[in-house]
Amino acid sequence: MISETSRSEKKPKRSPWKIVLWVILGLVALSVVLFLAVGVVAATQLTLPKRAFDTTANPGKYGLEYENVTFPARTGDATIAAWYIPSEVNQRVVIFVHGRDDSRTKAFAGHFVEFARAFHEKGISVLMIDLRGHGESSDARYTFGLRERRDVLGAVDWLEEKGYEPGKIGVFGYSLGAASVIGAAAEEEDIGAIAVDSAFSEILPILERNVQKETGLPKIFIIPTVWMTRLLYGYDFTESRPVNEISKIPPRPLMLIHCDTDEVIPIENMDQLLKVVPGTPNWVIHGCEHALAYREEKNRPEYDQRLTRFFDDSLK
Repeated sequence: MISETSRSEKKPKRSPWKIVLWVILGLVALSVVLFLAVGVVAATQLTLPKRAFDTTANPGKYGLEYENVTFPARTGDATIAAWYIPSEVNQRVVIFVHGRDDSRTKAFAGHFVEFARAFHEKGISVLMIDLRGHGESSDARYTFGLRERRDVLGAVDWLEEKGYEPGKIGVFGYSLGAASVIGAAAEEEDIGAIAVDSAFSEILPILERNVQKETGLPKIFIIPTVWMTRLLYGYDFTESRPVNEISKIPPRPLMLIHCDTDEVIPIENMDQLLKVVPGTPNWVIHGCEHALAYREEKNRPEYDQRLTRFFDDSLK
C-alpha cells in the first residue's frame, strides 16, 4: 500500500522558469490583442467622415440659377448629390471637388459657391459635388481618393449625358478632393483639364505625420490601423499615391497650387509631384493654412483670376 506521503512525493514539481514563460507568453498575447483592438478603434475613427452641410448656403443665395441633382458614382457603389450651375454658353464645365470633412456648402471656409460664381461669370458651367460620406451624398468611409475618384467619374458620366463633349470637362479639387481628381483624370481621358490645391503625393507619410492629432495615439499605431482598415472595410489606404498616377495626366493641361505654410500637407508634397510632371504650371501661396487660401479675402481675386483663366484657356 502506497502512503499519502509517497503519492505527494511522486507529483512533478513545476519549474519556476515555465511559470515565467507562460506569464510572458500571456502578456505578449494580451499585448497583441490590445494592439489590434486599438487598431480597430483607430480605423473606425480615422475613416469616418464628419458631415457638414448648410442648406441655406446654396447658389441661389448668390443670384445663381442652379439644379439639385443626384447621380450614381461610376460602378454604382454610391449616390452623389450635387449642384449644377449651367452657363448660358453651356459648352464647357468644371467639376468642383471639396476636401475631407467638407461639402459643397462648407468648402473654402464657406466660400465655394463664391468661387463657382467667378466661373459662371466667365461663361463656364459648374457641377459642385459632395463626395461619398459627405454633405448629402450616401454613406461611406474615407478611402483617401481610392474610391472617391468614382464620384468624380460619375460626375463626368452625368455631364456627358447632358451633352458635354470629351475634353470640355475640367476638374478642380483640393486636399482629399485633389487626390480624387488626380486619380479620376489618370483613369479618364475625357477629362480635359485638371487643377488641384493642397494635394498630397502619398497618404501614408501624411497620416504618420498627423496620426497623433487625428487619433491621440502614438505613430506606431498606424500599423494596426492599416491592417484593421483592410480587414474591416476591404481596402488599403496606403495605396493612395497620387505621385504614381499624376504622370498619366499630361499632355492635358495641369495646374498645382499649394500654401507654403501648410501644416497638414507640407509643400514638399507639391515638390514631389512636380518631379514627376516637371514644367507643370504651379502657384505657391504665402502664409495660409491647409487648403484655406480662399478664406483670406485678399487672396480671392487672384485665385479667381488664375483658375478661371486656366480653365478658360484649357477647355477651348
